[in-house]
Amino acid sequence: MKYFKQILSIIVVFYVLTIGSVMADEVRLKNGDHLTGQVIRMEEGKLILKTSYAGEISILWQEAASIEAEASVEVVFADKTSLKGIPLSAEKGKMRLKLSKIVETVSFDLKEVQSINPKPPESPLKLKGHINVGLNATRGNTDTKNQHLDGEFVARTKKNRYTLGAEFNRAEDEGKETVNNALGYIKYDHFLSEKWFLYSNALFEKDQFKDLNLRTALGVGAGYQFLETPLTNLSLEAGLTYVNEDFDLAADEAYPAGRWSLNFERYLLDKAVQVFHFHEGFVSLEDTDDVFIRSRTGVRVPIYKNLKATAQYNYDWDKSPEPGRERADETYLLTLGYHW
Repeated sequence: MKYFKQILSIIVVFYVLTIGSVMADEVRLKNGDHLTGQVIRMEEGKLILKTSYAGEISILWQEAASIEAEASVEVVFADKTSLKGIPLSAEKGKMRLKLSKIVETVSFDLKEVQSINPKPPESPLKLKGHINVGLNATRGNTDTKNQHLDGEFVARTKKNRYTLGAEFNRAEDEGKETVNNALGYIKYDHFLSEKWFLYSNALFEKDQFKDLNLRTALGVGAGYQFLETPLTNLSLEAGLTYVNEDFDLAADEAYPAGRWSLNFERYLLDKAVQVFHFHEGFVSLEDTDDVFIRSRTGVRVPIYKNLKATAQYNYDWDKSPEPGRERADETYLLTLGYHW
C-alpha cells in the first residue's frame, strides 16, 4: 500500500506539471489582469488565447501589456520581416524573444508587432467544378435510350473568375431519335470591388428538334456578388448581348438583346445537401417577341467523398418558336457526378 501511494503521488504530480506546462503562457493586460492559456495567434489586432476555462478567447492587441510563453512563436512586423523565438518576461509595452541561435534576447515594442503565428496565406487560385452523367435504357415492350452529360469548371482569383461549361442530351424511342441538343458557354468576370464585377460571355447552342442549327450569343455587362461563402453563392447580372441564330429551315436572325441572369447555390443540413438555381434570359431590343430563357434547378446529395447524386429540373422557354415547335422544353434529370 505504501508503494502504491507513492506511485499515485508521482502520477498526480506529473499530471499537474504536464497540465501546467501546456497552459503556461501568460498575457498581462494594461489594466493589471493576468490571463493564462496557450497563445494561438494574433492577427488583425486580436490575440487569440486558448484557455482551459473558456476555450479560445479574443483579446484586443492594444490592451496587451506583455506576453510570456514556453513555446516558440513567429512574430511578424509591419515591414513584413519576422523573428522566431520564445517570448520571455518583459517590461510593460515590450516583447522580449529568446532566439534559438542567439544567446542574447531581442526586445521591441508591442506596437511594432503586426501578427503572431499568422495563418498561412490562402492559395491565390481556387478551383471548383463538376462532371455529371445520366444514362437510362429500357428493353422489351418499350425500347428507349437517354443520355445526358454536363460539366462546369470555375477558376477564381481575387480579381478574376473564369467559367467554362457544356451540356449534351440525346434520346431514342423505339430506335427513333427524339432528343439531340448541346450547348457550351464561357464567361470571364473581373471584380472591381469585393461585390461589383464586369463580365463578358459567350453562349453556343444547337437543337435539332427546334430547327436550331446554331445560336451564338456574345455579351458584356455588370454583376453584383451578393454572397460568396463556403455555404452560399448568390449573384445577379445584367448586360447587352448580340444574338445570331442559324436555322436549318427557317430564316436566320441576328439582333441585339438585353441579358439578365441569377445564380444561387446554398448548402443545407451541415453541407449534407446543396440546393441550386440558375437562369438566364435574353430579350431582343428590336422585337420583344424574341425572348428565350433557360433555367437549371435542383438538389445535390453526397454519395461518397467527391461523388454526388443530382436531381435536376431544366426548363427552356422560347416566346417565338419556329412553326410547329413548342414554346417550352422540360427535362427531369437524375445524374451521378464527380465534384471538386
